[in-house]
Amino acid sequence: MPQADFYVLPAADTAARPRFLCRLAEQIVPAGHRLHIHCEDRQAAEQLDQLLWNFKPESFVPHQLVGGRDDDCPVQIGWQAEQIDPQRVFINLTLAQPEQALKAERVVEIVVQTDEVLAVTRAAYKHYKDGGYEIRMNDMRRK
Repeated sequence: MPQADFYVLPAADTAARPRFLCRLAEQIVPAGHRLHIHCEDRQAAEQLDQLLWNFKPESFVPHQLVGGRDDDCPVQIGWQAEQIDPQRVFINLTLAQPEQALKAERVVEIVVQTDEVLAVTRAAYKHYKDGGYEIRMNDMRRK
C-alpha cells in the first residue's frame, strides 16, 4: 500500500519547511531511499540546491537539479510535474498536489503553522487518502 507521511512542525515560518527537509534527507538518504523533491519553480529548486550544500558543514547529501549529469544521483530536485519519478520518494514543497505524485509509492508533506499551508495540507490529506494511501502523521511539535 502506498504511504503518505505528514511531518507537522511547530514553526509558523515557511522557511522551516526546506530546513527540515535538509535534516530529513540527511537521515533517509543513507538508508538507501531515493528522493524527488518537488519545488514551486526553478528559482526555488536552485535555492534548495544551495541550502542542501550549506545547511550543515559536516553533512553531505548527494543531490542535483533534475536533468543534471548523474541520473543515478540519490536526490533529484525538480519543479515540473513531468519531472516526477514515481520510483523515488516524492517530497512536496509546493502548495499543490500534482496528479503525478499519486504514482509514487511514498510521498512526504512538510507542514508549518500558517493558514495557507494548513489549508493546503488538509486538501493534500484528503487527496492522498482518496488515492488509497496509508497516512502517517509525524507530529514534531511534541519533540
